[in-house]
Parts: sequence; C-alpha cells; structure tokens
Amino acid sequence: MKKEYKFDDNFKRWARALQFAFREDVLNDYNEFRAPQVLLSEDNARNGLIFYEGYRDSILDKVGKVATQLTSNMLRSEHIPYNLFTPLETMPDIAVDLFGRIIDVSIERVVDIKIEYAGKYEHSAYLNDRTSFDAYVEYVSVDGRNGGIGIEVKYTENEYPLGDKEGKDISGANRNYRDMTECSGYFKSGLDISMFLTAHHLRQIWRNHILGYSMLNNGDVDIIHHVHVYPERNVHFHDYALPEYRNLLSEKGNESFKTITYEDYFAMLDKYSLNQEVANWVKYLRKRYLGVD
Repeated sequence: MKKEYKFDDNFKRWARALQFAFREDVLNDYNEFRAPQVLLSEDNARNGLIFYEGYRDSILDKVGKVATQLTSNMLRSEHIPYNLFTPLETMPDIAVDLFGRIIDVSIERVVDIKIEYAGKYEHSAYLNDRTSFDAYVEYVSVDGRNGGIGIEVKYTENEYPLGDKEGKDISGANRNYRDMTECSGYFKSGLDISMFLTAHHLRQIWRNHILGYSMLNNGDVDIIHHVHVYPERNVHFHDYALPEYRNLLSEKGNESFKTITYEDYFAMLDKYSLNQEVANWVKYLRKRYLGVD
C-alpha cells in the first residue's frame, strides 16, 4: 500500500504516488519493503531502469552501472536531465532547432550537451563555490558567437535551508557573489544580495543565474542564457518563486533568464514527432513525469 509522508505538499504527494505506480506497473519493480517506495531495487538501479529505455545504454555509459540516489530515487530530479536532454545528442538538427526556439537565438550547431556542469575551470574562476547547472548546452550561433545555456531542472523540489558556508559567503566572505550580481546588469538598481539570506525560495535561482554570468565574464562564452525547467503543477515555482524572482530583474536580466514547464517542453518536442523515435520518447516523458497516457 502506498504510504503518505507528512512533509509532502500536494504536488509532491501526487508525484510520489505517480512514481510508485510507475515503478510497479511499468517497471515491474515490486518490493513492498522499500522505504520510501519510490526507490528502485539495487539491481534495477544498477541496470538503469530509472532512465528511458530507448537511450538507457548511452546514459549508463555516462553514469555507470551503480546503485546511487541518482539511479534509484525516482522522485528526485537528479536523473531527469538525462531523460530530458541526453537523447538530443543523437538528434543534432532537432537540438539546434529546439534550443534555438527556447532561447530565441539562431543556432548554427550544438557542440555538446553536458549534465552537471560548473564550468571548464576551477570554481575560483566563477562563483568560488560548488554551484553547477543540472545541464549545459554549448553551441555556436549563426553569427559565429560561442554560446551557453545553463539549465536547472526541478520536479518536486522547492526551497532549501541556508547552509552555514553559504550564509557566510552571501554575507561577504565570497566577494564573487556581490561582484557578479552587480557587474551582470541582470538586476534592478538597489538590489542587496543579503536578501537571499532569508529568501530561501529564490537563492538557488539567483546563484545559477549569476553562475552563467560568471562564465560570460570569464570569457568562456560570448552569450549565455539560464533556463529553469519545472512542472506546471509545482506551484512553488509556477505561482511564487519564479514570478517573484523575475520581478527582481532588469530588462537585460529578463532576456537572459528563461523558464519553461515540462508541459511546454514536451509540446515543443511534438513538432518533431513524425520521427517515431521522438514520438516514443515524448510519450514516455509525459507518462513518467505528468501521468499522461
């Protein structure tokens, strides 16, 4: 029997039930003693059942056959960038068109799609912390610029508490936070980053946004966008955090900051569904994360 967890909000409770049903009904992973019940068995985790079967082998080549939170916890978002973006490595023309539509830039070619990316140099070259993108798209635009798209992927997550080091960094121990925020031009005049000490729902969005700017400032790219991907039913982001964060942004900041729901991302992929491989993949994504057959 499905358990309920007292700290789940409405969306997480729904998503937990969805992943529990998918584990049993689709993946045939039965283990009533697994707690929480969205965890795959160790064998199935090692075999990559958390990933879409059509691209499972290529994903496992990247992550390895190991049973970790990444490969076993169906409710957390760590595995989702692999399912959403790794298949596009095999579809260069689609990747060019799709990512160009998302950021409204004419792309000549996609060079690489990376998962968990914090830049090509040491942390000190950027924010001097461990901030990273869930996915990162490296591309060349039609006018010859080297571009980057830093992507943050959420599912049931919302805000997180302030860590001790993070609090000290925001308070002044890490000068890069203040410098990149001020130099970026992304924010309205007068923003004081100390607000992020208590704005738990905005802090990670801000850090990812200025990580992208730090890559631009460092000369890694000529153009950068940050894209936040989330399910529409996650009201924490859809109704509160993302609109509130966008209200902090200047015109330049708003141009560099894009948001897209799972629903809209999957609908964008429908454009390419005459390709049966894409159609099968999108059908899986909708069923897996939205519960839509």
